[in-house]
Amino acid sequence: MKKIFFLSFILLGSVHAANAETLIPRSVDGDKGKYYLLESKRNGNIITAIHKRVGVYDTYYTKTETNCSTMKMRELGGSDVSVKSIKNSPTKWFDLVPGSSKSDLANFVCRKYK
Repeated sequence: MKKIFFLSFILLGSVHAANAETLIPRSVDGDKGKYYLLESKRNGNIITAIHKRVGVYDTYYTKTETNCSTMKMRELGGSDVSVKSIKNSPTKWFDLVPGSSKSDLANFVCRKYK
């Protein structure tokens, strides 16, 4: 019984699937959209996250990978329909622009797993 509890605790500790959406705080003003973390999981220094941007006229879902050691990111795919509609089309790893929504996402998820 102790082993089952311990294994459950370990598994739950490495995957954060949000039952409720978690608002990602923005570091700069000006963007009229709101960003929400829907799901994240860690594998070593890499965090895979799914988030959505709710804009004035549309909603967009994006799946990303962030390397918390290098603070580089790549997009794995996106969809304007739903999370399930995200198609796999990974980009190359890129540097984050301070104050951008992607930079705010990376800082948020990397801090979450410290």
